[in-house]
Amino acid sequence: MPEEKKSVFQVIIHSFFVVPFIIAIFGVLIFLMVRVLTLEPRTAHDYLEDVKIGGSTKRWQGAFELSKILANPESIPKDDRFVNDLISTYKYSENERDNRIQIYLALAMGRTRDIRYSDILEESLNSEDEQILSAAIFSLGLIGSQNSMEKLLNFYDHSSARVRHQLSVALGSYNNDQSRKILYKLLNDIEPNVRWDAAISLAKQNDNKGRRIILDLMDRKYLDSFPNIDPIEQSQAMMTAIAVSKKILDDEIKEVLVDLMENDINMKIRQSARNVLE
Repeated sequence: MPEEKKSVFQVIIHSFFVVPFIIAIFGVLIFLMVRVLTLEPRTAHDYLEDVKIGGSTKRWQGAFELSKILANPESIPKDDRFVNDLISTYKYSENERDNRIQIYLALAMGRTRDIRYSDILEESLNSEDEQILSAAIFSLGLIGSQNSMEKLLNFYDHSSARVRHQLSVALGSYNNDQSRKILYKLLNDIEPNVRWDAAISLAKQNDNKGRRIILDLMDRKYLDSFPNIDPIEQSQAMMTAIAVSKKILDDEIKEVLVDLMENDINMKIRQSARNVLE
């Protein structure tokens, strides 16, 4: 192709295709930037609405996002209308084929720590779905109603380790002889997670009956004997044990903390131990 024709062809391509394409791209980018800048953050009401009227996928995702946003005290609606709306949506979710909706809604109610949700969550203690039952137990523990506690105590010998585990966590919210009596029993559970969280719950109540377990949880060699625990979970378990050890400090625990502060391979573990000792 002659140079002159080639140049004309390039000009035509540039003028009619390249330039409009670049302009269109910039237009889309500007539109997206404006959209992002003017987009209002979604609220608990918005996510609850997704659960009520969305499609199957949008409903469980809305319930999940609701359980996350209600973990922030500043995002929790306190009005009766929202409370009643959430309760009625939870009741309707019992008919859903996807149990994730009910599970996340239960967690959402628990994270509000609002006693107005206790009654509906207590109804789920009759559920045959162990995931829903576990979520209800955990959420009732967050709310911490004394009336609910008496019903929770009945699950200490449940056949499901998941249920017993959530009970050991939930009872950490109750600082009384009844809850501790059950936690003492859970210290001897066949499931390690149940024993561990029972000891942690007791330590939160300044009770050192599970001190041997707390010491084990601060021992990497002990945790290494559980191949299903990955390094991140191991560090989390250690930091949790370190944090609650402050409430049951004795000479042996202090010695372990000093060793962790000076020698552990994880700097976060070292700092956690230092925080307790200071």
